Amino acid sequence: MATSVTPLSADPPAGPAPVRDPILQLREASRKLVREWGFLRPTPVPFPLSPAAVHCLIEIGDYGWRAFPDLCTELNVSPAQASRMLVELVSAGLVRRERQGSSAARNDETYVLTASGEKTLAEINTYARDQVAKALAAAPPGVSAVDFTKAFQAYGAALERSRPVGDTPTPDLTPSATPEVPSSLLPAPPTVSLVTGYRPGLLARSLEMNVEYYYPRNGWGRKFEVVLSASLGDVLDRLGNPVNQVWSAVTTTPSSEPGAPPQERTVGTIYVDGECPGRPNVARLRGFIVDGSARGLGVGKKLLDAAMKFIKDGGFTECFLTTQASLTVARKLYEREGFVNVKEDWYEGFGPGTQQVTYVWHRPRDL
Repeated sequence: MATSVTPLSADPPAGPAPVRDPILQLREASRKLVREWGFLRPTPVPFPLSPAAVHCLIEIGDYGWRAFPDLCTELNVSPAQASRMLVELVSAGLVRRERQGSSAARNDETYVLTASGEKTLAEINTYARDQVAKALAAAPPGVSAVDFTKAFQAYGAALERSRPVGDTPTPDLTPSATPEVPSSLLPAPPTVSLVTGYRPGLLARSLEMNVEYYYPRNGWGRKFEVVLSASLGDVLDRLGNPVNQVWSAVTTTPSSEPGAPPQERTVGTIYVDGECPGRPNVARLRGFIVDGSARGLGVGKKLLDAAMKFIKDGGFTECFLTTQASLTVARKLYEREGFVNVKEDWYEGFGPGTQQVTYVWHRPRDL
């Protein structure tokens, strides 16, 4: 049989026809991201951890998903999968477990970084920032960091919204798979209480928690702090009007020193501004923040419950707020209270932009 030979001078064979189906194009782009991020390797260079453990470490350290049920929900994994990640991190000395009660149930466990974990997380964040910076430097002309951010946030939010109902794994109450720690060595759990109204240092602490959260993630610095200080300070200055109020979540931790008083710390705030110009009987939720050390303790729910009781008891017909599309846990709290997403837009008021969501609550007819 004769064999056909292509002359060396001929043009190379044409590649595959361009894929024009947007679904196939997006799938191809997603697969390429997974490969470039190193998720197919046993460990993402240069860290000796599985990709899942790296992601779990970031959630615990950067975003405060410390309670076991929160980790399962936010990472969208089963309790068994979350246990494997945590076993890897605890065994490596990067994470330690703290129990909030005497039960062996996973719902009573929270996880925090050790000193070694904080160092490793800092190295991971530096490595990731370098990766992003190099990718942006190699981006096609005319494509900006904002373009990438908008696309990623929109795609991520769309994937989450399209998740089948009931697809989020439900944490169970099985005993921990992590190494047992003698109860005598576990720190005494803090108690959480709500304080209504002004307390000394409230404004400063509100600003501190907000800047600590938003500056590393969004790059919001001086302008954000100045504007937030003025707006929250204005609400505090109008607390004499009963339509305005503020709540602080305060943790009280027994002292490790015999005879020493317990330690108190403000770990969350929420403000209700009931004087929206030109909008009678309309309130606005502002300054809702929970410190990273208290996430997973139910602080956010307690604060929002107090604010919504005030709004309902006060006869307000409507309440609105703005938040970021990426704050999925806070958004779920709002939606459980009956808030409805009415608008999404791109916000650049404090520098680097982010996808912003406006929520509105309307008083039910039977309330």
